[in-house]
Amino acid sequence: MAGRTSTGFGIGATITVLALLTLTLFVLTTVFFGRYRDQLAQVQQLRQDQSDVVTAEERNRDDVRNLIAKSKEKRQSLVGFLVETQGGVMQKVTGARRDTLTDLETKLSGVSGADTSTLLALVQSRDAEIKNLRDQLTQSEAARQAALADQQNEVARIASLMASHQSTVDSLNTSVGGLRTEVEDYRKGADDYKARLDANLDAARNAAAEEKQRLEGVVAQLRDESLVLGNQLAVLRGQRSSDILRGGDEASLIDGSIVAVDNTQQNVYLSLGKKQHVVLGMTFSVYADGFAIKPDADGKYPAGKATVEVINVGESTSTARILSEVRGNPIVRGDAIANALFDPNKVYKFRIFGNFDTNRDGIATPAERSDLEALIVAWGGKVVTDLAGDVDFLVLGERPLVPPRPSSDAPFAVVSEFSRLSREASQYDELMRQAGSTSIPVLNENRLYTLIGKKPVSVRQ
Repeated sequence: MAGRTSTGFGIGATITVLALLTLTLFVLTTVFFGRYRDQLAQVQQLRQDQSDVVTAEERNRDDVRNLIAKSKEKRQSLVGFLVETQGGVMQKVTGARRDTLTDLETKLSGVSGADTSTLLALVQSRDAEIKNLRDQLTQSEAARQAALADQQNEVARIASLMASHQSTVDSLNTSVGGLRTEVEDYRKGADDYKARLDANLDAARNAAAEEKQRLEGVVAQLRDESLVLGNQLAVLRGQRSSDILRGGDEASLIDGSIVAVDNTQQNVYLSLGKKQHVVLGMTFSVYADGFAIKPDADGKYPAGKATVEVINVGESTSTARILSEVRGNPIVRGDAIANALFDPNKVYKFRIFGNFDTNRDGIATPAERSDLEALIVAWGGKVVTDLAGDVDFLVLGERPLVPPRPSSDAPFAVVSEFSRLSREASQYDELMRQAGSTSIPVLNENRLYTLIGKKPVSVRQ
């Protein structure tokens, strides 16, 4: 019994010890597990804090490892090293260690007219502007020096001109003094000469009055003699009037005849053409014969049986259209035609002046005037050099262009040409005025071609 009791006690003690050990192990396990969880949480927090500073991927970058190595050399943390480095950079860039990159960008954004994407680009841009400004300053300084030199030269030139001007003024003053003396002497001589002229004028007036009185007597005597001679001439004209041969009126002469009639086109063909100086638009009255043109007792001419107008001119014949025709008395071949103002034997006189463009090259010159003169002569007209009373037409081209008056130091050839053109322009204006006052017809180049029905060969059709 005793043995069993000791054995049971030992087992119980062992169980008790094991229970205590188990309890102690449980407690220790619980305590160590709680500490492990705390340490694990701390490790996680430290890893999180470390990730906030630098991640594992970033730690593998070469630049990050270089920064970590440099921070270790400085015995600083990476953040402290970066903060210290940024503060130094900002101190040199902006002057404030606490400025951030945002502050730097804000300050750079206020810089106008430059590339602010990078600080280096801004510095390079400013360097380029400074170099450009320095170059401009150098050029401006050179220009200023040149201007100063020009100013000094101009001052010297003006001083020389003033000295020369003063010398000229002094010389002119001396000359004016001498001229004043000469003028006084001339005035005295002129007064004496005027006195002599007045005396001579009075004597001439007296002699003229006496001569006028004498001539008035002679005029009265001649007037009486003229009256006597007039009466004698009237008597003689009355006695010889029956013996005087009187010519027919020019308007009653026959100018030509009808050579053919085209009733389908209402046209007729005349025996007159360019050789007889027929022009387009000329009209003729048609008569049965020349006797029908004689005036009646009152001096009035009978109307023709038809009127025709020239529409085409040939060398010796012309085509005319019928303007009017008396019913029952048609135009027939052989009828006479007449125009009171037309004279085929008349030689028309032309005065030509101005610049003409007969070759149609767009340039009117006085040399082309000869083309028109040759054309008029070939047509049968005559070119004259004066605008006399017997001139039939004045043909004017373009007015000569007068250039600006040349300066006093211009070459002689320029002055001579200016004088020539001025005279021709004045002559052009004077011819125009004379033609207007004397009612002489004025033709331009185209109207002359229409009148004579011809154009120079050089004129393009």
